[in-house]
Amino acid sequence: MEIPTTAAAVDILGMAVGGLGLLFFVLCTGTDCWRQDAKDPHSSVGLSSRCRGLWSECVFDNMANLWTCDIPVSYLSEHSAALVVTRALVIVTGILCLGAVPCLITGMKCTKLISDQVHQKYKFSLAAGTLFLLGGLSGVIAVLWYAVDTVQKYRLEVSLGIPGVTYELGYSYWMAAAGTICTCVTGILLIVANCSSTWTPRRGRKHPRVCLPPGSQRKGTYL
Repeated sequence: MEIPTTAAAVDILGMAVGGLGLLFFVLCTGTDCWRQDAKDPHSSVGLSSRCRGLWSECVFDNMANLWTCDIPVSYLSEHSAALVVTRALVIVTGILCLGAVPCLITGMKCTKLISDQVHQKYKFSLAAGTLFLLGGLSGVIAVLWYAVDTVQKYRLEVSLGIPGVTYELGYSYWMAAAGTICTCVTGILLIVANCSSTWTPRRGRKHPRVCLPPGSQRKGTYL
């Protein structure tokens, strides 16, 4: 079977962008610094830097050049609603995106994991796009919810004028936001590419085709 150049390029681009999104999610989970102490006059200046993540809270001692982290005994302990929701949505995003990768590899036009029937590959590619998009939307809710909670707490602490440590969004948060954008773009790209391909008319056929899997034909009566 001859592989369409455009379809293969879309598959490769989707795999690259989706893989980049997964890489960002892995990095933001490993670094776990979603909030860091704000560098402003309202935050106390000391000899340490603080990071708060979804799973732990760490302090870096500038004098000793040492990280110390406080990990809760149980993740089922009482936490704020924003933290619990963000944790759950990040887990859901990771599961959906990981599940989309095998579907995308199977549905790529340049792979031979299944038979060369085009409509079967389109089904896998469409499923991968749907999973990526759902994962991206889940990630969007997570990063927006966490950002709103962080900004509200920062403004409250600043308005009270109480000396202490104020927090702003950390680098792990921005990696999560970048990963969310990549997964959303991948999902939209795959869905649009696969759905638009089913609308492409064949040569010699003047009648437009409906959005059906490639290879299927409309039955009709001609006079």
